[in-house]
Amino acid sequence: MDDEMSMADLFGEGADLALPSLPSLPSRPPSKELHQRIDELRQSGGRQSIAWSKWGSIASIHPNGTQLELRNLRCHPEDGTWALSEPSETPPLTSDLEGGPLKHLSWSPSGSELAVIDAAGRITILGLASTINKPTLSRNAGVDVADDLHAVVGCYWLNLPPNPTNRPQTVCNGPAIREGSSFKYEAFQAPLWGPYHPLQTKSAFVCVTTNGLLRFLWPQPNGKWFELHTELESIVSSEDLITHASICPDRTFATASKQLRTMRVLIDWGLPKTAEKVPPGVLSLNPSIKPRHLAVTSWLQEGQVLNASHLESSMVQLSHLEILPPSGDIATGRIAPPVIIAIRTHLPISTTHYNQDVHTTVDRWEIREKQQNIHPAFEQLSSRRNSVGTQPGVSLHPQLNSAELTMQQAAVFLKKIQSFTINKVVIGIQPINLGKVICFAYSDSSVEYRDRYTMSEVFNDGDLDKVWHLSQIGFTYAEDEPCLQMALSPTSCSMVQIRNDGKVKWKQLDYHGDIGSSMEDGQYAATIAAFTLSCSTAVMTGINVDDLLANAYKFNKKDFVLDWLTELSKILKNHVDYSQEVHFDPLIRNTAIQLCLTIQVSLGFKGEFFPRSFAGKFGWIVLQLRSFVVLVTMAANMKVASGPSNERSSPLENPEVISALAGSVRWTLDLMAWITDTLLTLPTSMPSLKNGKELSMPDLLNHLRSTNNVSLHLLLCSAARGYLIAACRRLTHLDYIARKTMQLTTGGGRDSQGNPIPQGQSMPSALSPALRAAYMQIATLTATATLKITTFENLLSSITTSVKTEYANQKSSPSGSPVAEKQRNALELKMLFGGDFPDAFQPVIIELFGTLLPATREDIDPGKLFFMDFSMLEVDDDEGKVGGKELKRRKEQGLTMDCFAKKWLSNPKQPSTGSHSLANGFDGNSVASGRLRWRRCARCAAVMEDVLSSKPSLHWLMMQQRRCFCSGYWDTLQQGHLVA
Repeated sequence: MDDEMSMADLFGEGADLALPSLPSLPSRPPSKELHQRIDELRQSGGRQSIAWSKWGSIASIHPNGTQLELRNLRCHPEDGTWALSEPSETPPLTSDLEGGPLKHLSWSPSGSELAVIDAAGRITILGLASTINKPTLSRNAGVDVADDLHAVVGCYWLNLPPNPTNRPQTVCNGPAIREGSSFKYEAFQAPLWGPYHPLQTKSAFVCVTTNGLLRFLWPQPNGKWFELHTELESIVSSEDLITHASICPDRTFATASKQLRTMRVLIDWGLPKTAEKVPPGVLSLNPSIKPRHLAVTSWLQEGQVLNASHLESSMVQLSHLEILPPSGDIATGRIAPPVIIAIRTHLPISTTHYNQDVHTTVDRWEIREKQQNIHPAFEQLSSRRNSVGTQPGVSLHPQLNSAELTMQQAAVFLKKIQSFTINKVVIGIQPINLGKVICFAYSDSSVEYRDRYTMSEVFNDGDLDKVWHLSQIGFTYAEDEPCLQMALSPTSCSMVQIRNDGKVKWKQLDYHGDIGSSMEDGQYAATIAAFTLSCSTAVMTGINVDDLLANAYKFNKKDFVLDWLTELSKILKNHVDYSQEVHFDPLIRNTAIQLCLTIQVSLGFKGEFFPRSFAGKFGWIVLQLRSFVVLVTMAANMKVASGPSNERSSPLENPEVISALAGSVRWTLDLMAWITDTLLTLPTSMPSLKNGKELSMPDLLNHLRSTNNVSLHLLLCSAARGYLIAACRRLTHLDYIARKTMQLTTGGGRDSQGNPIPQGQSMPSALSPALRAAYMQIATLTATATLKITTFENLLSSITTSVKTEYANQKSSPSGSPVAEKQRNALELKMLFGGDFPDAFQPVIIELFGTLLPATREDIDPGKLFFMDFSMLEVDDDEGKVGGKELKRRKEQGLTMDCFAKKWLSNPKQPSTGSHSLANGFDGNSVASGRLRWRRCARCAAVMEDVLSSKPSLHWLMMQQRRCFCSGYWDTLQQGHLVA
């Protein structure tokens, strides 16, 4: 064909050649496993084999159908990468097979309780306490009768009570709207629907059975589970059996045969009116439930009839039934009514049939209420009789609350909304953004987000100036293999799937390309904003954010952490300026600082034997300081029941508690000496510190970062300095008690010289030899410390005074004004996140190295300081060099630091791989060859021994370590394992 000849010349037409469009065929026909899964969903609701809790624990049913597998995301201690942990297998949940295989899993809204339901509807409830892969048995399914008619077809956990109780609402942040080089973050509040369990941290479990029973299970204040039930439907034939049910706050919806029935159930907890004056947990609960039928319709579309065609028969069988509670924004007053979603899926019967089309039909109904009005004549009649007019059908029974009266006054009806069809197979739906967005998961491994009100697709516009979610700005899940089930993470930024082969796989939202490196780059700034929105919403609702950290780990470069934390602090209104504080209780209670530091620690961790990043090392030290301060504060101010008489005493009167604290005391004293030693030797490598006129602040910061030296930041950042001051005061308090204890004899109320002890002085009532020995450890550590507590405290006090003076001398805004406070907070944020020092701090630094440190040197024995062993601090990393001698030495020793007891643990000699089995049952603490199990933090990879004790004081102390100092959750490691 000549170059000059075109297609138009060839055919003699001006129009392009257009081929008729062919129907798109699926890339692969539906698998046998998918057919089996859809058949299972059509037979009955309540068939979810995998679930992800707010704590981060992922439960799935073992292929044998009798056990569970617990997994979670964890950071690998070797290189800092994230992956799913190996499965921890529970013991068989039943000793017989009467109830059939396990069929359904449902986590409570707190994330700490799991309902496990078998084929006969028997319910086991497991609880998580100290670790997320080691459950305890709260309710045994053996108390339930094994009956196929009791099979559960839908279930629900009651929402947790609002905290504070006068604010029944929850917050979701979004969208982030770009303004110049930064973002403005909006938010909306949605109602938190009741009913609630009377106890603040408890929930109750509700389920519907195939024979029309509503079962209500609740825990009493003592932790024991009780049950009551009521009949919802009168089942007289197999056509009346309920196949699917869904429950939302205050309503129950079920389908029997081809009918869609709506009901409402009211719960009366049976508490007396005087219960408000009684402390929670004292009164036992005696609830009652009252169901009422509201409306009924058919879930078949109009005009659809049953026939024998294989193309139609599948479309009159439900695979999913979901009820979405009311949703909306309290500020605007727009609250959408509840919506029922029914899903019907068509699959070809034979893989050889010419029509391989698969599709899903989604039907919807709104639940509407119409107020019933009374004719004025009835009101006049009522007034003439000097009585109160009532609505027809309203009972004025004294036990009925306003909600029930409203229920009886309103006529409920179902409004059909237009259906729509999706050319894929739906395997799960899950609401996100407080119910405003619905996530549809498909069998081809893809997901789709739809608006709850219109069901139009969202999160697909790619708008970088108005950000809601990572999926909106180009982040996607890899569509690699088909799957049968999915569970979205609580942050909605990753998911787990059960594949056709039965294996569980974790999938992250990923971006294929370069996101940039500056807030001036649109994609980079939008990514920071999306991470910020997801993280802030999660922490406000008590959701684990480990999957966010795992995703951010891949994009961690240059100033990513600093930019993320800066934006996050805007939403959280993070106050970090404690330069003017005298008492540091508000600092200790500031959980936003703990969150920011744990993000620094997580993203700065590259492996146990690799240097941490500068910000990561800083956060790692400060978080351990915070843990020590909190622990001693609680031990000094609480009373714990102990002994046969259940008398309450201070944990500081228990020798095991004091012995456990001794390691932390030594660690804190060593940290103070290390900070001082590092600062005293810093002018050797940077001579300009000796001459203040030659000091360059950028050069100083570059030198500190290149050598990974965080000591100066620890003193100049007011939050870190506050923790150091608080630690000094706690050490002084322990030293005082230890010295006074040493003066006591074993009885008689006299000191070592025989003099009576002043009456009213706070002393242990009886001094045992064990307590004397325990306090001797503390007294020896403080007495022989190279750096005295008072010496370091005086240094901190002088720096605090100097910083206050420099802040007061700033002329940009009046001292003490809101503008000045805002400016100080911005400067302190930078230092807390490992950023620059303010230029105003140059006189402070000159004074520190010119006057304060030389004065401190006078109170220290230089020889002792020079030869001190700081190995237990794990801070020496050979100036940040990978593979340095110090890091190699630590690796060759085969020891791991117990982050709680601050002692070295010997590594297992032969680590093994594979599933972890809780062979000793739910409550066992396996001990083999005299070695205890380890706990390892899933987030920062820190280690502690999994110690259990029946002694109340030590048990109390261990309960304070239910989470790592970085706020991550613990994994219990199997014997011989180093990684979960």
